Amino acid sequence: MNLSLPSALHTSDAIASIALLVAIVAARLIAGRALHNRDNLSDQVARRWSANVRNLLILIAVVGLIMIWAPQLRTFALSLTAVAVAIVVATKELILCLSGAALRTFTRAFSVGDIVEIGTSKGEVLDINLLAVRLKEFDDREGSIAPTGRTIILPYSLLFSTPAKVLPHLSEEIAHTFDMTFEPDVNIFALRENLNRVATAAVRDKLKGKGAEPMPPAVSPNCQIQFGTSEIGKYRLTISIQGVSGDHREMENEVACAIGSFVHSLDKPSTLAPNE
Repeated sequence: MNLSLPSALHTSDAIASIALLVAIVAARLIAGRALHNRDNLSDQVARRWSANVRNLLILIAVVGLIMIWAPQLRTFALSLTAVAVAIVVATKELILCLSGAALRTFTRAFSVGDIVEIGTSKGEVLDINLLAVRLKEFDDREGSIAPTGRTIILPYSLLFSTPAKVLPHLSEEIAHTFDMTFEPDVNIFALRENLNRVATAAVRDKLKGKGAEPMPPAVSPNCQIQFGTSEIGKYRLTISIQGVSGDHREMENEVACAIGSFVHSLDKPSTLAPNE
C-alpha cells in the first residue's frame, strides 16, 4: 500500500511552516533543558524564565506563520469581503425594512388606527409588522380622506427616503376637503354666508337621514368654504367637511349637489366646471 503526502505539504509555504514549528519546538526543548541544568537558579526563577521563553517562542511562531501565509490570508480576506458585500447588497431592502421598523418603534411615529401619508400613499393604518405597514387606502386628492376600498402594503424602507405625515388621531377631527370650480358668471364671493349655510345644512340633513348618532358639540358636523380662483380665472371653492365619519365620498356628493343646486337656482346660473 503506497502512502503519499497531500499536495499542500509539498508547497514552499507548508514546508516553511513545518520547519518553523520544528525549530520552535527544538528551541523550547533546548531552553528548558538548559534552565533545568542550571543549579544556581531557584525554582521560582527557573519557572519565570521558562514561562518567558515559552511565550516568546509562541509569539515568534505566530508572527512567522502570519508572514509565511500572508498572501493566502490576504486572498482569503478579500474573498470574505466580497461575500460580505454580496450579502449586504442582496439583503439591502430587507435590512432597510428592519431598520425602518426600529425607527418607527423608537420614534413612535405612528400606530394602528392613525391616518398617515407616506410619499404618494395615504390611508388608515390597519396593521404593522417587522417589515411593512398595511393601510386602508384613501383618495389621493389633496385633503381627501375618502377610502378607495383598496388595501396597500408599504415597506418600512420608505421611511428613510420619504417623510411620514400623521393626521390627527381622532377621526372626528379630520376634515375631508374637495374643490368645486364655477364659471365667473355669478358673484359667488357675495354669497359666502348662504353657501356656508347650504353646505352645513346638507351635511346635517344627510346625517339625520342616515340615523347617525349625535356627536359632541366640540366635533359637531359643519362645513368651511374657502374662496379663490383657478389658474385660468374661474371661481374655485375649497370645501372642508368636519365632524363626519363614515363614507366621505357620499357626504362630498351630497354637499356638492346642494351647493351646485343653490348656485344654479340663481337668476343667472353658472356652469359647473370639472374639478381639475
